[in-house]
Amino acid sequence: MKSVDALLIAIMLVLPILLMGCTGDNVKTCSTDGDCQTWQKCSEKGTCVARAGFCEVGSDCGDANKYDCDKKSHKCTFKKGFCATDADCESWQQCDAVRGVCQVRAGFCNSTDYCEGDWQYCNEDTHKCTPLKGKCINDFDCESWELCTIATKTCTVIAGRCNSNNDCNAWEECEVKTHYCKVKQGFCGNEKDCRSWEYCNLATRRCAPKSGHCNVDEDCGAGTYCDKSAHTCKEPSNI
Repeated sequence: MKSVDALLIAIMLVLPILLMGCTGDNVKTCSTDGDCQTWQKCSEKGTCVARAGFCEVGSDCGDANKYDCDKKSHKCTFKKGFCATDADCESWQQCDAVRGVCQVRAGFCNSTDYCEGDWQYCNEDTHKCTPLKGKCINDFDCESWELCTIATKTCTVIAGRCNSNNDCNAWEECEVKTHYCKVKQGFCGNEKDCRSWEYCNLATRRCAPKSGHCNVDEDCGAGTYCDKSAHTCKEPSNI
């Protein structure tokens, strides 16, 4: 019986102490400001509350749609898109102080809707309107082998350069590494593409034997044959 009485007395002594540390709202109780966090003060009700200029939750800041409470600094901060000065906005935005919202600066963009025509897009990194691939404002928007055609805002390959075989002559193909048109196998652009006894037939872009020279007997006149070692037409030796 004595042990039960002792237990009840112990509970009665400890319970008030436990209750002093919390309330139904989990708010810390206090006697002085020193019992609270540095961003708090002890209220007249004996609970720790946010000091002026500090916060615990977004609602402490006023408009919860506009403000957030920073959990580290316990300072009220604007939610993204809201502001009091330009410093509260992104570098490509400015603050509309009347409405308290960030808006896009002149010369910048937030979507392709801000850009001109169908040849630009809004670059998400720079927030600048940027020409689509193959489109341009000036030559600097094009590859080194292209020039900007201002009228159409289109990059056009320089003569002799290419992006595909369609940019070359029928007897050429596009070298994708250098973006130069090169002569196809079996064709010629000039005599340098032919062997020493041949010339480049510019009508067919094929190498053909020079006068008095040959590749086959048919290249020689009647009564002669093609000496394939010298590539010259010769008369048969009399036996």
